[in-house]
Amino acid sequence: MIPIDVLHPLVQSMTKSEKRYFRLTVSLQQGEKAYLRLFDCLDRYELFNDALKEELKTLFPATTIEPARKHLYRVLMKSLRQFESDKSVEEKLMNLIQDSQILFNRGLISVSFEQLEKAKSLALKYEKFMFYILASRQELQFSVRQQFVGWNETKLVEKQEKIRELLEHELTVQQHASLFEVLLLRYWKTGVVRSLQESVRLNDLLLEEHQVLTSQQVESFESQQLHLHFQSAYFLMTDDLEGSSRVLHELDRLFQCHQHLWADRPDHYLHLLNGILQTLRGTEQYDKMEYFLERLQSVSTPSESLTMTVTYQILEHRLHSAVNRGQACQALQIVQNQREANSRDLPRLPIQLQVQLGLTIARIHYNLRDYSQALFQINQILNQPTRSLSHILYISCRLMNLLIHVALDNRDYLHYEIRSIERKLKSEKKWYRAEQFVLTLLKNWLKNKPLHAFKPQARLLLEDPFERQLILELGLKDWFGAMMD
Repeated sequence: MIPIDVLHPLVQSMTKSEKRYFRLTVSLQQGEKAYLRLFDCLDRYELFNDALKEELKTLFPATTIEPARKHLYRVLMKSLRQFESDKSVEEKLMNLIQDSQILFNRGLISVSFEQLEKAKSLALKYEKFMFYILASRQELQFSVRQQFVGWNETKLVEKQEKIRELLEHELTVQQHASLFEVLLLRYWKTGVVRSLQESVRLNDLLLEEHQVLTSQQVESFESQQLHLHFQSAYFLMTDDLEGSSRVLHELDRLFQCHQHLWADRPDHYLHLLNGILQTLRGTEQYDKMEYFLERLQSVSTPSESLTMTVTYQILEHRLHSAVNRGQACQALQIVQNQREANSRDLPRLPIQLQVQLGLTIARIHYNLRDYSQALFQINQILNQPTRSLSHILYISCRLMNLLIHVALDNRDYLHYEIRSIERKLKSEKKWYRAEQFVLTLLKNWLKNKPLHAFKPQARLLLEDPFERQLILELGLKDWFGAMMD
């Protein structure tokens, strides 16, 4: 059973409709409900703070909270399952298979097989092949118990062959998905490749993907979009933005042609749209972003948490675009207009998005020379655990911190922080050109040495494709110019 500090965010994540349905469900039960008092208490507090802990101690002295906690979790999950039933294709398929089992156990044999036929037809229509396999296996098990009445060997072998074919396809898709997940993990943890050696390391995944493609016998939407997703991520990691953009647009056309296959599970399409937006950011094609931002906003999401994530992804893209186009005042106005919503929602966002948004807001304040507010934003990021951040996002925050302290002329702090960053990067063997150059420039600045001599190095760095993302992320081109003038 999950603990209270996990049960609390579960309650907070529920929509008004889900809470209404839950209360309607429990109202049918008689008697005093300690678990409902616990639910009301957890619902009142947006944050798991000391005030909530004190109220829990008052409401549930000693060990009385344990049975309430366990029962609340069971009732909550049952209510959420019932609320979500028939909303997605997978839920419909699972219900048909379960209905078939119930009907067969009660002797309604023909109706039971009808449910399985409906499930198989629906599974093929929406390419949910694992559910087709489950329904087919259940059909075979029921037929064995019926001693294959009305069957012949040809029919049996055909059904077995269909199961085998789809199992092989699902195995191939799983292998392909595994490769894509490894590639995504590398991208999210390390960002774009920033050396020839890192580029060579990707070749193992590229070779494995080729082997998966050659073994593929059934071409489905899933297999096509996995291949194109893999290709776009590979091009993005190797800084081939033109190649990535070409594949991403091909992916977009594929998704548009098969909307019925992903409408109930839009995660992959949302990832695709964010990939296109990241590519446009990387090539500074900000004027083309609005079309895809509107597409991202128009996607119907199945949960409140995903809707919130998409909302703040759109916000971050718009703020980043504005600050990089010199529109920091307009960006700040957007932030101020939803300050209350930001403070409420940010703790519930994925950590990567929280930090990316915080960094962009810090840059807005920095560009407007509100250095104390910029420092406040960066300190909020650096004062929380950063182990799960990608390297490029983490180092972007550390470097942004340096830029702010340069503007504040905090020289003593800079001496300490530069040494700290150098030690960390060298120990992790991630001592790349952009970081080296920024730290070298700052060390010379601290010694009051003229920086004009670094202009040729700065020009070469700005032309390095491996360093493009970090330079754009922090607006280093303008900063180099200001430091060396």
